[in-house]
Amino acid sequence: MSGLNRTLGLPMLIFYGTGMILGAGNYSIIGKAAQETGVTLWLGFLFAGIAALLTALSYAELSAMYPKTGAEFIYLGKAFSNKNWVASTIGTAMALSGAATAAAVALSFAGYINQFTDVPHALVASVVLLFFTGIALVGIRESGWMIVVSTLIEVSGLILIIYLGIQSDKFAHNLSFTPTAATLAGSALIIFSFFGFESIANLADEAKKPERHLPWAIILSVLISTALYIGVSISALALMSPDQLGQSEAPLMAVALASSPRAGQILGIVALFSTANTALISLIGASRILYSMGKKGAMPAVIANVIPSRKTPWIASLIILAAALLLLLLGKLDIVASISSFATMLAFFSVNVALIVLRYKQSSKERPFRVPLSIGKFPILPLLAAGISLVLMTQFDSIVYAIGGTLLVVAALAFRFLRS
Repeated sequence: MSGLNRTLGLPMLIFYGTGMILGAGNYSIIGKAAQETGVTLWLGFLFAGIAALLTALSYAELSAMYPKTGAEFIYLGKAFSNKNWVASTIGTAMALSGAATAAAVALSFAGYINQFTDVPHALVASVVLLFFTGIALVGIRESGWMIVVSTLIEVSGLILIIYLGIQSDKFAHNLSFTPTAATLAGSALIIFSFFGFESIANLADEAKKPERHLPWAIILSVLISTALYIGVSISALALMSPDQLGQSEAPLMAVALASSPRAGQILGIVALFSTANTALISLIGASRILYSMGKKGAMPAVIANVIPSRKTPWIASLIILAAALLLLLLGKLDIVASISSFATMLAFFSVNVALIVLRYKQSSKERPFRVPLSIGKFPILPLLAAGISLVLMTQFDSIVYAIGGTLLVVAALAFRFLRS
């Protein structure tokens, strides 16, 4: 067992975060989100962006305080040191979320591939997961450069959509400034679009200056992505109705096709890079959580084994691959994405609570970054973020609670009693 390679600077960390966020959102889930929110789609993205930013601030403070791979597992362990099963359960939740995100975007990749050729979704998605697990095992530096190229391509695709929307006579005609209950329900799904900023914290052992760079990479990734999301959602509604968006397996390609066939083909190719990019980042981030849990003794130590020549956690990576492949059996993109959302919202709630606890429990510890607005030691924004997380957790379908909830209850019981 040995450590990981410290090769990532601030720009690369921002690419990781932004690439993960953007691929999970506009290229995969925007169609289902439009079905939920209707003409309030952009408000759904705005609300989800604000919710994500509030929690991102908590991650920024905690990642600077404890710059260690494992993020949620580390933070909860510090806050509730006498209840190790809590940290282990939330760590498992985030590993599950990473596997579910990888599975969801792999299914989205298959949807875009089917615009060019007819291949079974499950087969395409499985090949994507297998291929990018292999890339992740090659090394973090090599994976990083692939992510940089893919992120630049996916951002260019989003800018193209915004440009096409601005050219339309209907640009901004369908905007609604009045949120509805459907907007809130849609935000619970849309929050999936912002997952990825938290994965930056799991690269702490591979960052050159984690205390300085992690907080800003987390915050900037959310801000950049929110701006692009709002622009794309407004443009998408200028070119297609919410129902039309929701009925497409390749929503942004359909939006571009509404403008011109050539633009549609370009977006279809761009979307392949984008969804593949997110699959790679998800697999990397989730494997680092299991690596940390193995290293800290919450899971068998063998899980923390790395390939000596590559310094990549191969057993943890294979476990995440297996979980993602199993989740493909659910078949439906929105269900798999919602399981990821459920697990992540639980983690977001827990991380915000952990920050509040640590403001009192470790008040004297140096904080290179600090969440603003406090009353004495009590931080206001993490409380608001925790409340938003709880509200969004009430918006899922029963099957999501049945699958996600059952897995997490089993994990909690196992950590509480089997390892006590």
